Amino acid sequence: MKYLIDSNIIIYYLNGYLEAKKFIDTYLEQSSISLITYYEVLNYDFTPDEERVVRIFLEQFTILPLSKEIVEQSLKNRKNKKIKMADNFILSTAQIYNLQIVTKNSKDFIYFCDNIIEPF
Repeated sequence: MKYLIDSNIIIYYLNGYLEAKKFIDTYLEQSSISLITYYEVLNYDFTPDEERVVRIFLEQFTILPLSKEIVEQSLKNRKNKKIKMADNFILSTAQIYNLQIVTKNSKDFIYFCDNIIEPF
């Protein structure tokens, strides 16, 4: 199985949460992140040294770009149920690439898919 790691799992990992660290350390090679997750994580207030370390960490993942296909899937999702734009792009990325979403907030995605892992 291949995984799409949600932004919150990356933040938990960076904050030292054991469950997030264990999952990512075990499945890093099978894991990707959305370009949206890359943005959300780097949007935090890091010192320049912290940001450098975080960027190096994020670069270990396959970073999946936004595409017209992902945007079109997001539009379909939004017509079915209200969902935050960032969550929708992450969900749509998982749907297009057939990836299992790894998140702490399954409620954000459960209406749209059951292909979700909560490592906590």
